[in-house]
Amino acid sequence: MAYANAAELRDRINKKGSIKDGILTALIAAAERNINTTTNRPDGFVAAETGTARVQAGNGGRHLRIPECVEIVSVAAKAATTDSTYTAWTASDWIGFAGDPEEPEFQPLEIGKPYDGIMIAPSGDYSYFPDGYFSGKRRKTRVPMIEITSKWGYSIEAPPDIKEACLMQAARWFKRFEGSMSDALASDELGALLYRQSLDPDIKRILVDGRYIRPALGRR
Repeated sequence: MAYANAAELRDRINKKGSIKDGILTALIAAAERNINTTTNRPDGFVAAETGTARVQAGNGGRHLRIPECVEIVSVAAKAATTDSTYTAWTASDWIGFAGDPEEPEFQPLEIGKPYDGIMIAPSGDYSYFPDGYFSGKRRKTRVPMIEITSKWGYSIEAPPDIKEACLMQAARWFKRFEGSMSDALASDELGALLYRQSLDPDIKRILVDGRYIRPALGRR
């Protein structure tokens, strides 16, 4: 689901009628993509309405990081790297959480956070997530061992400040188009505008102050 719609953008830029809604919708989509890229959230801020399965390597530990999601539907795992099928775990074998696994949030949606991890349940049938290490001819690598079905994304609806950031960026791009793509222009609605950056500084401030920007993780 989009963060905003053409009617909402029309209100921001004081336009009447729907003749340019196709352009406004395209600008909203472009603003969404820019915000997702800037915040390092490829799944975006609005989660899918239905769960989809993704596979990843395990780590041999009792907790596992997963992409952000609003609901974890099911967990399955392979017993060995040579297996071709995943064995479903029961809901009592794992627990979803967010944040630090030593001080986890077990109901993160109530405080506006998504799930980003699963841990082994003490009363379950498993004691660790299989690591998936596989020794090839030249080097040791890891193969998929865990299959997780979830509704991937940050939240059920776009947070209010993310929605406004999307509308702000789309509105500024629209005004720039009206100004023949000049680097500076004046607008009765938005004032003097400068365009030499992918996102407006005020919008980047919303993303930074809201702590929406995720760090990129590399090998340790």
